[in-house]
Amino acid sequence: MTAPTHLLFPVETINRELDYRLAMAVLAAREDNRIYIGLHDTLMRVAKRLRGGVYLGKSVIRPHFPNALDDYHALKERGFVFIHFDTEGAVYPGTEHRWRQILCQRLDPRHLECEDYVCTWGDFQRDVYRSLEPACHDNIRTTGHPRFDLYRPRWRQFYEEEARQLRARFGDFLLINTNLARANNRLGPDFVFSAYNGYRPAELDSRLHTVQEWAYKNQQLSHFVRLVHRLHLVFPEVPVVVRPHPSEEPAFYETVFQGLQNVHVLHEGPVAPWLLACRCMIHDGCTTGLEAYLGDAKVINFSPVDDPCQELFLPNQFGVRCREEDGVVDCLIELFHGHGGRTPFDDPPLVDNRARRLLYNLCDDSFPAMLEILDEAQAKVEHSEAPPDLTLQAEEAFYETVESLKGLVRPLSPLHRRTAAYSRGKFPGLDKVDIATRLSRLEEVTGRSVNHQVLSRGLMIVEKK
Repeated sequence: MTAPTHLLFPVETINRELDYRLAMAVLAAREDNRIYIGLHDTLMRVAKRLRGGVYLGKSVIRPHFPNALDDYHALKERGFVFIHFDTEGAVYPGTEHRWRQILCQRLDPRHLECEDYVCTWGDFQRDVYRSLEPACHDNIRTTGHPRFDLYRPRWRQFYEEEARQLRARFGDFLLINTNLARANNRLGPDFVFSAYNGYRPAELDSRLHTVQEWAYKNQQLSHFVRLVHRLHLVFPEVPVVVRPHPSEEPAFYETVFQGLQNVHVLHEGPVAPWLLACRCMIHDGCTTGLEAYLGDAKVINFSPVDDPCQELFLPNQFGVRCREEDGVVDCLIELFHGHGGRTPFDDPPLVDNRARRLLYNLCDDSFPAMLEILDEAQAKVEHSEAPPDLTLQAEEAFYETVESLKGLVRPLSPLHRRTAAYSRGKFPGLDKVDIATRLSRLEEVTGRSVNHQVLSRGLMIVEKK
């Protein structure tokens, strides 16, 4: 049957990506298109039943060129225009030379066809990819990342109710966001030191980069553990919420902070309402430091390990920088017990021009730039076909049953059990009530109305009402 143009929006980590994907869907919904949001593997399964469309994401391009492009070629065979959009496009360690190396490891645009696009976080990423002279050279555009737009005043009301509930639950709390998966990975050291994760023992550079980053992250981890215990002593009545990175093992923090009544290890929902609700956020090299700055939150960049080759440049540009625990404690004493005078948090950061070249959101909004590219891509789709919704729903029910049966035997294998827990932590599934609530709030913010269907835990559809 003939169908509107299909737009596929894959989600890898629900808490990090779902909100901006939903917002993009509400803004992009037209009478002549239909938007599918879900887990990448689910969308690829659906894509095999579709013909003609637009895929906006990175999952079909793996950083192992040119041997892992099967999903990309499958989309092209089905008449899709591919828009590469990375979940990490500007937060990298070391110097500009190292940034270029990492960008080229994540994507070689010379594997894309001329009608495809690359959306970049900033001009730096754009210029690196254009310098390779790919066929899609002119379609490599700076857009920024819509995730950061959600911290603009216009969008903050989307998170107001969740932030209010968090303040009622925890009061004046401190939020500590960690980014230490190299030292505390849910999949263990086998994954950290794996070829998939960039560790190739026969290649000296690869081996040294992995080992050095692992050592650096372990140092950071020990300092953050000690800092939390210090905060418990100095501020025993102040709630401290430790929010691990989605790839980290929360059980580690639960163990090392056991007995600290005011410390809560939680990774609930998107980070935005937590940033908007907390009294102060503490991090080192975490993208949430940048998000907190954009959301006008108070930020402490606790950087106890001095290693320019490992430090993440962009997120550490914002907030009060403290090299030692004493500095963090002094700032918090001033914050909680000051007498209304000027505090270290009152000095606005001097935004480095390199930061502006890395992230367009520091200059302008991302949503309009992304929508323009989506419109261009849709215009290139000549024909669309799709099976009836009931067919898709039946297929999803079948695959969910298969996954449930697999879940019965996974406990027999420690590796499979650990991998399944890791995947559930990143993508626990689409909840119908939660989705309806979030879309209702987005309709209020944008003034646009949409219809939606949640076909399974891994797939939903959004259309213009």
